[in-house]
Amino acid sequence: PADQTADSARLTGFSSATRRLILDRSGGVCERCGVRPVEALHHRRPRGMSGSRRADTNTPANCLASCNECHLYIESNRTEALEMGWLVRQGHDPEHVPVMYRGMGLVQLHPDGAITYY
Repeated sequence: PADQTADSARLTGFSSATRRLILDRSGGVCERCGVRPVEALHHRRPRGMSGSRRADTNTPANCLASCNECHLYIESNRTEALEMGWLVRQGHDPEHVPVMYRGMGLVQLHPDGAITYY
């Protein structure tokens, strides 16, 4: 896909194939609350204002499918979001940062769309 090509290109969003993996993984239900339907795809490690050159920015490991309410909660409660893995600090690989998943416990999200429960 065009958004996964040259090193110097800025990656600004998830490819359609990646979106399908994320939505399949979520089952159409918010991956934070586990209740409401998916309305947004949230980058756990933010892209920055003009995108990112990092190859792992637009992978399923760096994404949570969320409802709008949870997306706003994550963005408004950044300290808790970092502790829960809903946000990932710059310089960290999202695949290696556990995330609190639907209140059921910590999981590892993988680039292929799979989940490993701890």
